[in-house]
Amino acid sequence: MTLLNLVWPAIYVYDEVWRFWFLVFVTIVVETFTLMAMLKYSLQKSFLAAVIGNLVSGVIGTFVMRWAMLFWHLIADNFVPSATFGIINWIVTYVFMCLGSVFIETLTIKLIFKETIKRLFIPLLIGNLLTYGFIAYSMITKHEDPNKNPDRTSVIFPDIRQFYTS
Repeated sequence: MTLLNLVWPAIYVYDEVWRFWFLVFVTIVVETFTLMAMLKYSLQKSFLAAVIGNLVSGVIGTFVMRWAMLFWHLIADNFVPSATFGIINWIVTYVFMCLGSVFIETLTIKLIFKETIKRLFIPLLIGNLLTYGFIAYSMITKHEDPNKNPDRTSVIFPDIRQFYTS
């Protein structure tokens, strides 16, 4: 039953990523221009690489990274101060999710365009750093009163042992 109540920072980051889904367009534009500048790709090839990389990363990465982060927390929370919601785990969550996205995009584009990972990694990292940096900034600066947020609801499940039959 304890595992059913487990919550980890990757869920919050994942939720914020979906709240800022429109940033993927900014990421694609930034990656397009960094691929053009750093790898001398044409505009069309750069745009196609950025779109395909982000689509694959969005579909596969969001699933894979959530479970990878759960695995991280199952191991690291035994050794990290303040466990799951400590500052170290928040930082690691952002770093792993950002680098995981870049890695998935890099592998995807490598397979399609027969490019080396070494050449692709930095241009794709730039766009993802901007996106994850913005999301981290928005989470850090977000101050909300949980009592005034009508979008959040609490669900309480009764303990079956509290019910008696006569």
